[in-house]
Amino acid sequence: MGIQLNFGDHVAPFKELTPIPSEYRADAQWARAQAKAIANTKPGANAYFRSLGAGRTLSSLLNDGRIWVSYLTLPAQGQRWKNEIGISYYPFSRGRIKVLGLLIHELAHIAGATEFTTKAEDALVHCGLGTLQELQTGINDPSTPYDPGILG
Repeated sequence: MGIQLNFGDHVAPFKELTPIPSEYRADAQWARAQAKAIANTKPGANAYFRSLGAGRTLSSLLNDGRIWVSYLTLPAQGQRWKNEIGISYYPFSRGRIKVLGLLIHELAHIAGATEFTTKAEDALVHCGLGTLQELQTGINDPSTPYDPGILG
């Protein structure tokens, strides 16, 4: 089954997590499909996720039907509470690649990336969504969803 998108068939434990609005559903489905493609084609992504502390690969997270993705009504870009991920208006308004980047970021937290480090955001580089130059220099390339200054 894999991670699930809340299209109204899930009651999240927090009122700030609501069903994904109809205008964003195709983008959410695309991001989930692209994340699965990354897990299947980039071995470094699975290795990086396994190193984050929970011993889980990106593939195992994407195959976990207990993980739900909902719409976040808070002003933050995204949030994660245990196995609940919320993606807000801002990433959806910036395009599918931004939604994918945020999904990867939040999955990295579930895999054990701690707060107040760059480990969750650095997962994007290991998934091909940022450059090694950005990672090494800390200089953001606005053409990628990776932002080396983001602490998670």
